[in-house]
Amino acid sequence: MINVMPVQKRQRHKGRLYLSAFVLLLAAAYVLAALLLPIKVLSAGKGIRQLHITTPQSNLPWPKYGEGAMGLADGEVVQTHNRQVPLATASVAKLITALAVLHKYPLQLNQQGPSIVIDSTDYNYYTTYIAEQGSVVPVYTGEQLSELQMLEAMLVPSGNNIADALARWAYGSLSAYSSFANAYVKQLGLNHTHIGSDASGFSPSTTSTARDLVVLGSIVIANPVLKQIVAMQSVNVPNVGVMNNYDSIIGKAGIIGIKTGNSNQAGGVFLAAANTKVNSKPVTIIVALMGAPSLSQVLTDTIPMVIAVENDFAQTILVDQSEVLDEFKLPWGGLVQVAVKKNLTVYVLQGQQLQASLKLSSLKLPTAGGTVLGYLSTPANNLNPAQSVPVVTLQSTSKPTWQWRLTHPKYIF
Repeated sequence: MINVMPVQKRQRHKGRLYLSAFVLLLAAAYVLAALLLPIKVLSAGKGIRQLHITTPQSNLPWPKYGEGAMGLADGEVVQTHNRQVPLATASVAKLITALAVLHKYPLQLNQQGPSIVIDSTDYNYYTTYIAEQGSVVPVYTGEQLSELQMLEAMLVPSGNNIADALARWAYGSLSAYSSFANAYVKQLGLNHTHIGSDASGFSPSTTSTARDLVVLGSIVIANPVLKQIVAMQSVNVPNVGVMNNYDSIIGKAGIIGIKTGNSNQAGGVFLAAANTKVNSKPVTIIVALMGAPSLSQVLTDTIPMVIAVENDFAQTILVDQSEVLDEFKLPWGGLVQVAVKKNLTVYVLQGQQLQASLKLSSLKLPTAGGTVLGYLSTPANNLNPAQSVPVVTLQSTSKPTWQWRLTHPKYIF
């Protein structure tokens, strides 16, 4: 007797065979794909990363008194000495007066500007400062001086009376000047500077820090009119004659000004600018010293400071080719590190902070060691051209085991 499988049962059996075959085919396809398809790339960080690199500070001959700071004419403060607390500025405050006046009544080089008539209030400033033993420039009621002549008389022989007269002329009163100047210094980035009751700095209520003074010096040097005035060793004041600059060290160690200060409360204060050459390029440095026992002492101490800073420029390896900049962790274990292909070398003032931009592409797998994966770039500055060096892989990528490939489909599909 022949046993015949019912049609319905035969169909179910065939269906199971087809399903098994399909599953086996699908499994085989998965195994082949998992073993043969390339692994997805490992993404680098999006965008360009900014690296802030600070070079080591050197030992400068800072005086023990007060506080100090030094930096560059672009406004960068590179190094400070002692705690930066607001101290009386004395006549260095006249630089702010000059900037404020030129903000309202700007001058070009060789322009005299408006004529200013000395009145009885201005004459009273003169007699009052004489009584208080402050520095003065003789004036008389009815005298006429140009804006430029007033600026010169204020900054070179440091006339306290001229500072108050000039501020009152520009802003209507000393209180109005003070209100404007206290807002203005914040706009200039002098966040720890306060303007007191006069425009001359004779009152100890005008205060600043050495760090702020370095920034102030960079602003003054950037103004062609003021840069010319503060470099003058003397000036011919109308109706008075030749008056000398209290800055007696102009011309020494490359010093080109800027302003002295001296009072019982402030002691000696000096904000100096000096020109030097680095890598055959002209560079201007700024040094500020505050709280000296006397004006002569602060002038004496500034010269070795300036010389030391001028000698503190050096060609430096900013990023060494042995320095790991980033790394990619391989999902199956191990990692691939990246570094610059060659040393990135720049000229710097020791203690200076520089920026570099690191841009990496994604890591393809596999990748051999020495593969260029991106670039490290530095912008041009007054010492260096813009530079860009390749960033390469330090290792070849290892290979995952077949077991890892089969059990980690998300890295493949």
